[in-house]
Amino acid sequence: MQMDKKKGVSGNSIDAVDLLNYALTHDIINLAYIQDEINMNKREKYLKNHPYLIWEGKDGKYRTYLPDEIKGRRLVKRNNRKSIENAIILFYQESEERLQFDFKAMYFKWREVQDQLVGGNTRCKYDTEYIRYFKGSEFEEKIMKDLTEEDIKIFICISIKNKRLNKKAAKTLFGYIRNVVRSARINKVIIDNPMEFLQAKQFYGYCVDDEKSTEEKVVSDVEMKKLYTQFQKDYEKKPEYIPTYAVEFATLTGFRVAEISALRWENITDEYILVDKSEKYDRSTKKYYVDKTKNKKERYFPMTEEIRRLLDRIKKVEIQCGYICEWVFANEGGRIHAPIISSCTKNKCRQIGITEKGIHAYRKTLNSKLRCSGVSAVVAAELLGHSKEVNEQYYTFDITSIRDKANIVSQIDYQTQNIR
Repeated sequence: MQMDKKKGVSGNSIDAVDLLNYALTHDIINLAYIQDEINMNKREKYLKNHPYLIWEGKDGKYRTYLPDEIKGRRLVKRNNRKSIENAIILFYQESEERLQFDFKAMYFKWREVQDQLVGGNTRCKYDTEYIRYFKGSEFEEKIMKDLTEEDIKIFICISIKNKRLNKKAAKTLFGYIRNVVRSARINKVIIDNPMEFLQAKQFYGYCVDDEKSTEEKVVSDVEMKKLYTQFQKDYEKKPEYIPTYAVEFATLTGFRVAEISALRWENITDEYILVDKSEKYDRSTKKYYVDKTKNKKERYFPMTEEIRRLLDRIKKVEIQCGYICEWVFANEGGRIHAPIISSCTKNKCRQIGITEKGIHAYRKTLNSKLRCSGVSAVVAAELLGHSKEVNEQYYTFDITSIRDKANIVSQIDYQTQNIR
């Protein structure tokens, strides 16, 4: 009985998959042999389509040209013919792979290098923000060589609207795409730059406006008075609760919350406080540790009588409660971490019935008081531990009252009358 190509002895159809599975199960097909044949065919295809001659030089080495996007072509040489053929084949294989790079693949190729330049927390941030901005989007699957300026503009606009991004988030999204495109050009996946004429600020008009008012960024004199009244109530009710003291310390110094958490008694002198450490949190290990300050520099903050009295009270309480150790702000569990202090700060705002404000509000308030009192940006920046430019752009606000402004205007008028 004969079996035709499509039917078995029973007359039932046999599809190609069944035939292949049967052959594999019974070792009729040698997969290694088939793979070798496929690889050989690919090699022959690459060599056949290679547009340049292969020749042997007088030195016995083999040479050929390979296409180059900048120079047009470049010379390569190897010790023997097989090596030069391998170089040709590898070049075309890598070229084909690059042509198939989508945005996701290119992003993680950029990360291969970038992850070696940053710390663990930044790498965790990259992972989180990739999920936030790109995970599951069609843009993730865009082939890099086909990516256009219009594709990028549409994706950014839609992302900003759908995710309700503010300017900072939009700038971050733009930065990631720019870095991936730049990596694609470095790795010769693309030739042209589809972001050449794009700027982050072009998309700010689509962003949600979450800019806080001056009143939300700083603490007014009225609010500060309420806050200090609340401090006294808390000290009387629960004197052993150290985070409250840390919040008051922040109002007097403008220290970053991580600097407050990492402050040691040995850094306190009669004339100044040395700020040389800051608390950090490792997202990968989920552990706190103490390292250098944010700008990696030490600074000295002058000791005032008010700060001295507060520190004396803190030490006295910690000795009575058995908390005393190398850290200024500690309790029965040891050093108090920054999030506890930050939480206490917001709780104080709720207690006195004002908008919740973080430690940075005290930092901005102290700086603004200094600046409005005539202190230069250079001096204020040195006290707070940031640059003059940052001081002027992010930390200086007009906190003078209308009465203060009236006094200033009156003085100018008086001077004008004298001139007359």
